[in-house]
Amino acid sequence: MKKLLCLALAFVMLFGLTACKGNDDGYFKDDFYEEFPTGDEIYTVEIDRNPEVTITLSDGSEIVIELCYDAAPNAVASFLAYAKEDIYESMAFTEVRNSCIVMTDVPDGDFVSPFYTMDETENNSLSHTRGTVSMIRTTSDNTLTGRFFVLTKDQVHFDNNFTAFGKVIEGMEIIDAIAASEVDDDYKIAEPLSITKVSVKTFGEKIPNPTIILK
Repeated sequence: MKKLLCLALAFVMLFGLTACKGNDDGYFKDDFYEEFPTGDEIYTVEIDRNPEVTITLSDGSEIVIELCYDAAPNAVASFLAYAKEDIYESMAFTEVRNSCIVMTDVPDGDFVSPFYTMDETENNSLSHTRGTVSMIRTTSDNTLTGRFFVLTKDQVHFDNNFTAFGKVIEGMEIIDAIAASEVDDDYKIAEPLSITKVSVKTFGEKIPNPTIILK
């Protein structure tokens, strides 16, 4: 019962905040996703090494994340598509929930996306342990967008409910420091660290664009 209560509370606190409402905010080019494949199944490829991204923050610190393509190929492909378009340079680590869930958003808290992906929770082999990077979504289907959160403590009751797609492999102390920030009644950080650059290493692997799932 306690676990169910915690999960229900997490849903309300984390994912009742933002709904996708279309390409009207200026963050995306009009043709951002026109060439992405569509269908009822995710298109994937075999790769030998997972991509890595380095997130540089406004204070010069860096966080390195391994993107786990085998566990969540469409979420990883989505992240890379956003990174390619420099979307993350408009974001910051703006919120902390339960002192351990560090969340991204645009500074005005009104990030919306024209792009939807299929929730990859049922067959996801990643557990929500310390250092896990996972997709923020609402309680509705197909609402994964560009926002993500990083955990400083295990939250395994999130497994099979949210799409984990990466692990912090360097710079976890930076996430710990953000998690310790003072927040207001809306869980907002007074002076959030902005993302100034996202550098991608694919190690020669060719990762396809994300699939827009038709339902």
